[in-house]
Amino acid sequence: MGRSYVAIGDSLTVGVGARLFGGGFVERFKAMLEKRLHTPVELSVFAKSGLTTEEILQLFKRSDVRRAIAKADIITITGCGNDLVQAVQQYEEGGDEKKLLQASMHCQANFRQMIQEIAQIKRGQHQPYCVYLLNLYNPFPGIPIAERWLQQYNDHLRLLAASPHVEVVDVYRAFEGHERAYLSIDQFHPNHKGYEAMAEALFQQSSKQL
Repeated sequence: MGRSYVAIGDSLTVGVGARLFGGGFVERFKAMLEKRLHTPVELSVFAKSGLTTEEILQLFKRSDVRRAIAKADIITITGCGNDLVQAVQQYEEGGDEKKLLQASMHCQANFRQMIQEIAQIKRGQHQPYCVYLLNLYNPFPGIPIAERWLQQYNDHLRLLAASPHVEVVDVYRAFEGHERAYLSIDQFHPNHKGYEAMAEALFQQSSKQL
């Protein structure tokens, strides 16, 4: 019996930075699953570069997205990187730390709403499924306030794993100390090594449930 995997999110789900080197973490994770499970994995991707968590949440209104989620047993969501960039830019312009806190709270609220949307779509189904939220690595190691904000954000995101069927994948730890080696030439998106590290972290986490 085949499995169904839905990937939702921003440029990390698209695989920006490594399209010419085997794709992003989504394609790599799919290949790892197929090898482990000895069964084909149907993949549906709903993602676009530049999306904020609010815009990702809007994807859940689409009928094709809802249909794909309804039959998926594996769902991954990336987001908040673009919210972070906007907040850091606002902080650097005005020095107001509240902008970072507001962005963090806003992202968490949107992720919580996404989880609720999935639960609603899945209501009444007996098929097991799991939602994997990927936390954020630090693309701004030279900005101390960004590091502190990221730590707080990732700590709060972990609380969402208390919801049924939800796991948080620690991409931050996978990248920690390897940022220079794992980031592409734009110094923001992962390169093929970074995406491989993301896929490996996701695969290790999912192995507990599969």
